[in-house]
Amino acid sequence: MEGDLEQTEEMRDSKKEVLNRRISFWLSFTLAVVITFWYYAMNPPDTNEMRKMRVFFKENIMDIAKFIRLPRDELKGFADSKSHPFYQTYLKSSKPEKEKINALIHISRDYSPNQYWFNMLFLWTIAFSALWFLGLILEACIILVRQEDAERKKRIKNKSR
Repeated sequence: MEGDLEQTEEMRDSKKEVLNRRISFWLSFTLAVVITFWYYAMNPPDTNEMRKMRVFFKENIMDIAKFIRLPRDELKGFADSKSHPFYQTYLKSSKPEKEKINALIHISRDYSPNQYWFNMLFLWTIAFSALWFLGLILEACIILVRQEDAERKKRIKNKSR
């Protein structure tokens, strides 16, 4: 009789563990999707104009890098020799705008148009893996606490006999 009781208790515990694993998986999956959509809403993809500009920077990085390092008096001559409107726009830009453009040039050296979507997929993968791992750790802690509790109950029961 006592063996049957222990067996049903183990079966109930294993069913709880399976249910907890499923909940952990789907909760991690859902939270990773929510985190990814939140990031997408806060950081939308580049506009077509921005993509074109970044591709231009990538394709002409040597000329552009040389251009932005030139002394102020040589910038005008270099800009006149180039037909792209970027060079004239850069000359007319204010100091803070030039700093933003320089930062954009720096991050556009290895730009690819699909980079944003790759980053989104990678973000989801990292979020899912981290959340699922934390869920598994929590599940393992719960199992250990239950086992210790069951052992403690057995010891108390054996002492009382």
